[in-house]
Amino acid sequence: MASPKTVWYFSVLLVLCCSLEKQDCLETPNVTSEESPADGSQVPSREKREVTATIYEKVGEVQLDVYNITLETIHYLKSQVKNVTYPILISNELFVTDINITTECSSDPSGFSCRCEDQYSWSCDQCSSNGSCDKIVDGKICRCLNDYPSDGKFCQPITNLTACTTPSPTAAKKSTERSTTTMTPSSTTSIPTTKQSTASSATPTTPSENTLNLQFTMALDFQSIFNDENNAMFKDIDQTIKVIYKRNMKGFISAKLNSLKKGSVIADFTVMTTIVDNGEIAKAKKDIVSTLGEKYQIQLICLNDMIYGNGQVDEKVVVYCKPDEVGEKTAICNKNGTFSDRVDNCVLKEIDNLFSLSQALVGTGLPVFLERLRNSTFTLLGRIAESPATISTVVNILKNVANVSRSTPINKPLMKNFLDTAGVLTSNAAKASWGVLNTNLTKNDSSGFLGTVETISNFLTDDFVDIATSSIFLNKTTVNNSVNNLFNLNSSVLIDIPASEASYSSITIITFESLDNVLPARNSSSLNNRVNSVNTINGKVVLVKVNGTIKNVTFRFDVLNKTLANPQCVFWNFNLFDGLGGWDGKGCELQSDKNGTVTCHCNHLTSFSILMSPFIPAVLRVALDFITYIGVGISMGCLVVCLIIEMLVWNAVTGNNTSYIRHVSIVNIAFSLLIADIWFIIGAAISENPKKDLPACSTATFFIHFFYLALFFWMLVSGLLLLYRTVMVFSHMSKPAMLAISFSLGYGAPLIIAVITIAVTAPGKQYIRGNDGVCWLNWTESMALLAFVIPALTIVVINLLILIVVLFKMLRRGVGDVTQPDERNALVVIARCLAILTPFFGTTWGLGVGTMTTPNNLGIHIVFAIFNSLQGLFILVFGTLLDKKIREALTGRSQVSSNRTRTTSAPTSSSGLGFFRIRRRNVFNVSAAPTSSTNGASETFNT
Repeated sequence: MASPKTVWYFSVLLVLCCSLEKQDCLETPNVTSEESPADGSQVPSREKREVTATIYEKVGEVQLDVYNITLETIHYLKSQVKNVTYPILISNELFVTDINITTECSSDPSGFSCRCEDQYSWSCDQCSSNGSCDKIVDGKICRCLNDYPSDGKFCQPITNLTACTTPSPTAAKKSTERSTTTMTPSSTTSIPTTKQSTASSATPTTPSENTLNLQFTMALDFQSIFNDENNAMFKDIDQTIKVIYKRNMKGFISAKLNSLKKGSVIADFTVMTTIVDNGEIAKAKKDIVSTLGEKYQIQLICLNDMIYGNGQVDEKVVVYCKPDEVGEKTAICNKNGTFSDRVDNCVLKEIDNLFSLSQALVGTGLPVFLERLRNSTFTLLGRIAESPATISTVVNILKNVANVSRSTPINKPLMKNFLDTAGVLTSNAAKASWGVLNTNLTKNDSSGFLGTVETISNFLTDDFVDIATSSIFLNKTTVNNSVNNLFNLNSSVLIDIPASEASYSSITIITFESLDNVLPARNSSSLNNRVNSVNTINGKVVLVKVNGTIKNVTFRFDVLNKTLANPQCVFWNFNLFDGLGGWDGKGCELQSDKNGTVTCHCNHLTSFSILMSPFIPAVLRVALDFITYIGVGISMGCLVVCLIIEMLVWNAVTGNNTSYIRHVSIVNIAFSLLIADIWFIIGAAISENPKKDLPACSTATFFIHFFYLALFFWMLVSGLLLLYRTVMVFSHMSKPAMLAISFSLGYGAPLIIAVITIAVTAPGKQYIRGNDGVCWLNWTESMALLAFVIPALTIVVINLLILIVVLFKMLRRGVGDVTQPDERNALVVIARCLAILTPFFGTTWGLGVGTMTTPNNLGIHIVFAIFNSLQGLFILVFGTLLDKKIREALTGRSQVSSNRTRTTSAPTSSSGLGFFRIRRRNVFNVSAAPTSSTNGASETFNT
């Protein structure tokens, strides 16, 4: 049964522990004594004999590490231990009298904790130094710690503990998996007359002291007298720090103002405490500001951040890690009230301890170490995956293990544990953390990780090894030199080596299921050293090693994402980008790309895969660039012609307010699009430069954004003018007022949107699409592109609604009934422009959004390029050339001249004189019926 077997294992462990520690726990000394009966009577002297009369009782502690077991299993173990009948005979001279499970330690997503069983507890010193998960009962005991006990002692019987004076409750943690057991074996003889017993007891420990170096800044002019300890300000600040931190920190020991230094005035002070709590530190900082802020000009700019709390401008805020972690988190407080340059250096204590052990690791300790490393990473998988600093530490551990393997044979069990650990780092949950690590150009953790696997695979001793883990597959085998060798790896990668190349006897192949989570897609043609988002690792990564040389090998990769195109056959070059590492195509060439399978031929061996692009293939991209640049050039030419025509006919076609505002709108629409196209060309030139100037790219993006928005807002001005003159027939607004509203809306609103967009996204370096070298608004990180898409498409919808309203009124009452007779031409032209240009612009930029959401759709790219190049032509045709008044003005038959000729030839009347007089004064009179009297005079509008 399980229970006797478990007890037997416990007992053997105890005996082993005693022997290793050189304790004489099992010795049975021989002594000479007189045997005493139970009733106390004397024994005759003749019956004196030498007997073994001393019984030794020892209480021992055994730590039993068990992993990957359920809570139900632990409960079952507890019940079985309690139900065992004691004593249990181990040998003729050794038996176990009692077994008690005292302590359980485990990790879960909420953290690490150690919890005591019934009738056992931690000492008050252990609770203070390690942090309690629950409240101290009656000021005496606590049942749960937030950390592994620093003194190495486990839970003790409650009767052995002394009273506590300083409780330290914190959030409770869950405990499930790891147990520590206390057993009591005894050594005895056939005549048990005396008994000697010892028991381990809790030894009080001194809580660890933590020194916090803190500071705050005061907006004062520095004076050297401030550092005099007798100075009133120095004494005031020093005393306030002591009072506030003592009030806010449970483990407070002392606080002291060290100095006041320049930089306005910076107060450096030290706080000593046994408990480091970020919430307490943040509360104390806030209290410092509320107490001394007004007096000494202390101000918090960054407020209530979930991680970093509060901060002053340019302050480097330090946040301490969880109790089961080492390191710290830092961030800089910006003037805009946000934290940037966030760095998380928190590493799980268990992993940090393993790293320390790995630095002194020798070959004989490798089996035990790899087993512990594997178990720890499996237990802490979730927390490791979400911590870039912990992942980096595990990579360094694996590097140390790989270095030890150079002098130590690596067998299958060792390699299995190594690959299990490596597999934890390649999980999908770790992808985001690897993304953070790969943006750090001073470290090459991803490249180093692959290098450790390559290194240790060189020292496999067995000829035949087949290891399959959840994410990594290894196969080592011998080869037949007389035939072609074909290796089918997990039905996703096929390797073909011809017999003529078989100058080796064994081959090792490692296939990674998800190494694309680890390695960035940057390659030798990348514009910079960061992740190149244009490319994607679109096949399994396979590592091939032989004990010889190969110059002819063929790989067939199953494509993972069949919507991608433009495959590149690549290998990982550790030397690219000054040792940072990247994908390189040297020595490899593409043979075919058919039916979801890419075939590559290479003349060397290492780690291989394929890169593919979600965008248009290179040949078609060149054609699209040609269409775009030629089209934009034609568009710019049409816009220049449009502006020249407007300048030539301006006086002839702006005879009334409606015509005037219409032509102001069309001129500004053309001007905005022209300037936007110019900046588009500048941005393209910056993007294509290998040494891209990011500030220049941001500048180009800002102006492109601003002027494209201005184009749409001037379209809105035209729409509102049409609505105003159609619906509000009898309303009048002066020309200066209309101009002020038009320019405020046409340029003011776009400026506000563009400025807010760059102010919000630029500090976090998320304003432009820097990853793929395009000078345009970012989409993937900050979605700054929405600051263009939302206003533009909203204006499109508004203008379409205006057209529906205007069309409804015209069909219902007739255009002659809703407008002044001579305004009809201007309003008809405005309506025609809106009816054609609004859907056209809306469709164009809708396609623009489509090129980003479905970048592999060739049709959308082509249609967008054509529509984008026709914008200027459409403005020239529908906004200018189709206007009858403009054509008449260009041919010398303007309506203004015709009106004046008719007025001169007609009989002179007061109404004619009134016409010119009224027009100069900008007064609008509407008559009830046409008469020749002065009272019935109406203004004549020329457009």
